[in-house]
Amino acid sequence: MTEDDLRALSWGVADHVGEAGAPLGERFRGLAADVANASSLGLYQYFRTHQAAVTSLAAVRDQAGRATTGLNGASQDYLGLAGDPRVTEAAKAAIDRWGAHSAGSGPMGGRIALAVKIEDVLSRQLGLDWTCLFPTGWAAGYGAIKALLRPGDHVVLDSLAHNCLQHGAQASGARIHLFPHNDLDGLERRLARIRRDDPAASILVITEALFSMDSDTPDLARVVEIKARHGAHLLLDVAHDFGCLGPGGAGLMAEAAGSYEGVDYVIGSFSKTFASIGGFFASNDEGALRAVQAFSGSFTFSNYPIPAQLGAIRAAMDIVFSLEGNERRAAMLANVRRLRDGLVVQGMATLGRPSAMAIAVVGSEARARLAYREILVQGVIVNCIEFPAVRRGESRFRIQLSPDWRQAEIDRIAEAVGEGLRRADRLDGESAGQRLIRGKLALPAGE
Repeated sequence: MTEDDLRALSWGVADHVGEAGAPLGERFRGLAADVANASSLGLYQYFRTHQAAVTSLAAVRDQAGRATTGLNGASQDYLGLAGDPRVTEAAKAAIDRWGAHSAGSGPMGGRIALAVKIEDVLSRQLGLDWTCLFPTGWAAGYGAIKALLRPGDHVVLDSLAHNCLQHGAQASGARIHLFPHNDLDGLERRLARIRRDDPAASILVITEALFSMDSDTPDLARVVEIKARHGAHLLLDVAHDFGCLGPGGAGLMAEAAGSYEGVDYVIGSFSKTFASIGGFFASNDEGALRAVQAFSGSFTFSNYPIPAQLGAIRAAMDIVFSLEGNERRAAMLANVRRLRDGLVVQGMATLGRPSAMAIAVVGSEARARLAYREILVQGVIVNCIEFPAVRRGESRFRIQLSPDWRQAEIDRIAEAVGEGLRRADRLDGESAGQRLIRGKLALPAGE
């Protein structure tokens, strides 16, 4: 292999964080060069551009302009509502009634009556009295934490907590403590130590109901017990389970404990199950809501969700929290179980529990990139996840299915992933690697 070939398999964005003092005009030229090199060789898995609406079939172009048409296991549309006519027509109707733009932040007149209906549904489904909407789920997580915490407080996070949660904690100025992923004994030890050393401290525990890179969940009922025992508060991120898992779509907290009683603050997203974009904060504490509205820059200084977003969310909610929603959840889980079983047959390990995503373990970044390209060759699109989104050397494929997939399509994805990995593993010598890199093996359709 040439130096460029090897670089395309080994580089990562973490190589280009940049050193303090480096001129801004020069700091990231290496990053641009690595992206261009990997893209030219078909080994850059990001920024696919869809050429049509998101469905189980997709037509995409990569950064180098190569076209691929195939089965789409990469889109976040957990209950298959992104193209549902009831949802798309509701988005259009919202524009017709309220216009294209909300034309302001929440405090400054951007909120429309449709948002109140969405907040009412959230309150009813979560059993929490006070809710507000954010432009994105990331903004909700970051903004809520930064608004609630102050220097001198303590925040205790799962070590794999989402980027928005970690950045919110850092921005708050609170003292940060991490506990090993889903290790609740570790959580208890940290809380006991904090309470011993700082008896009057305010402590916020932060975790997720479902971790999307591992498809796993903590013992949520025990989390509530532990935080209560140590006089802490709990913020729970429900982005990946609310609406698509749990009884009636109420999420894994409702599955584990029957309700959200004992959860002080909930944040979530509309971009996974509810066919739109946006986020939310919910609590039984009116003071917390007013603090989030007053002190969260990502709420106060961001434009409010636009009418089309809100129309889609409201229509999706009618489906999600209905008998049809129950049927869609059951079908989605059946599809994911079939895919997980198929991946195991192909010799792969899967992580976590059945959810809206199947996580297939790959290993090294080089293996994942080679396999990703070979999967594309076969007309299948999946998400290739690597460091820093996951730990170095623990790359994986995240495959997302909606309820409408056919069994033959699911089996085809499992077969393509297995074959892609086998081909990647055969390309372990320099000559074989050069055959792949230089295109003597087929490139995706449209090259």
